[in-house]
Parts: sequence; structure tokens; C-alpha cells
Amino acid sequence: MEISFYQVDVFTKHLFGGNPLAVFPQAQDFKEEDLQKVAREMNLSETTFVYPSTSEEADFDVRIFTPTCEIPFAGHPTLGTAYVLRENGLVTKDKNPLRLNFKAGIIPVWAEEDKGFMQHPPAKFLQELERSEKISQALGLGLKCLDDRFPIQVVSTGFPALLVPVISLDNIKEVAINAQVLDEVLEPLGIDMVYAFTTQVVHSSFTLHSRAFAPSMGIPEDPATGSVSGAVGAYLAKYDVIEKEKLGDIKIEQGYEMKRPSSIYVQVTQQGSEIQKIRVGGQTQPVFMGRMNL
Repeated sequence: MEISFYQVDVFTKHLFGGNPLAVFPQAQDFKEEDLQKVAREMNLSETTFVYPSTSEEADFDVRIFTPTCEIPFAGHPTLGTAYVLRENGLVTKDKNPLRLNFKAGIIPVWAEEDKGFMQHPPAKFLQELERSEKISQALGLGLKCLDDRFPIQVVSTGFPALLVPVISLDNIKEVAINAQVLDEVLEPLGIDMVYAFTTQVVHSSFTLHSRAFAPSMGIPEDPATGSVSGAVGAYLAKYDVIEKEKLGDIKIEQGYEMKRPSSIYVQVTQQGSEIQKIRVGGQTQPVFMGRMNL
């Protein structure tokens, strides 16, 4: 049996940038035990499998797998899957928003000019950690490299991660993950990803420079992390990291250290101290289509 799939690069306007994704639009052709094997074979940070919707409120059901496990939600798989469905005639291009049903819930995705935008679930601010030698060792940095102006905290808009502010661009370029120590930090929190960021940037039009790591999930480093970018937008708003008037136009650069530069757009709508809406978006580039023999 041959099963068609598509590969795209998400959060980039250039081919071979951003975060690559494999999409299987007819996942009902797979046996359940094949899904993890296929994701491991594709060996990308995520692979998605699309099914007919089981909900009247959604257009499709989507499951997301890393090379080692299934996850409930992720950003670039959401935007990349919506792009593949629209661009390959699996749904009309004027279907706006396209509603995708994930394990974490239904996520609407809009096509707007040359970008796709997804609305995130509400932000949850979870465990806050003290600056510690163990956290800095997990990142391969000295304690003085961690920015003490802002908290180290687990934040989630569907996928939780430990957000760690770092002082400088030079510091973040020097991050070298100690997987054993990182696991000692993350396992008690019940999470899999650490996300380091700094307000120093490579390009002046951007707001933050970031790097994300989830080695326990088979993702040594992620070139673009859309799901956590929503959490970062909420964090920036809550802790006044940037001016309020800039919350609607946040741009995050990521993947530079991997030679896969990514541009992630975040829009936070805030009324007083209440965050009302979080949207994350970016561009997607088609790479190739293929057929898997099963």
C-alpha cells in the first residue's frame, strides 16, 4: 500500500529554513501501531496524521508525533498541516478559519495574506523556579548568564515549557545542553522542554532571540517552537518585558544556531492586566511530496 505525504518548512519565507514537518493527510490508512514508527522514520521534530473529524465543531482530527512520543499540541504542526490541507485541495482555500481538532482541543487557523495564524488556548502560569546552578548547568552556562530581571517559570498555552531568560545574545549562542542535568530539572515539573530567550537580537526588527530543547522527546534542538511562542507572548505581557503597545507585533527569531533561521509572529491582545487573545503565525514553504510504502 502506498500512502501520500507532504513535507513543508514552517515559520520561514525561505526553503530549507524554519521547522520541517511531514503531513500524512489520509491517516486512516495507517494501523495504530504504525504511527510512532512512521514518525521515527521521518525523523523530524514532528509528523502529523490527519483524520476525518469526530467533532461537529472541527474540520479534521489531527494527531502529532515526535520521533519518540505523541504530544497533544504543537505550533508548527498546526500551521503546516493547515497549509497542506489548503494548498493541496483537501479543503477550499476560502475555508477561514480551518478548525483542527487536536488532543489538546480545537485550534482555529486563519490564512491571512502570505501567513497562517492560529489562536492559542489561554495561558497558564505554572511553577516558578529560583535561579540556580542546576538550571545554568543544564544549559551549559554560568549562573551569572541568567537574567534575574524576569522569572524562570513554566508557562503553557497548550504545550508547557520552562522559560529561562538569558542576559545576552552571546550567552544564548553558547548554550550547550547537559541532557542528564536538564532531565533532573524538568522531570519533577512533569515537562519536556526548556526554552531560553534573550531580548538581544540578531536583526533589529525582531523582539526576542530564542532556542528550545526537548531531548527526552527526541528533539535535541527545535528550530521553531510555535506552541511555546504563545506562552512567551503571555509571559512578555504579564511581566512587562516589552512595552504594551508592542504586544500586538512580537517577532521571535529562532533556529539561527541550527542554520535554519525562523521568523515567528505573535499577537497578544490585552485589556488591563487580562490577556484576552493570543495568536501565533508565520509563513510556510512547500518542500516535496512523496509516497510511503506500507
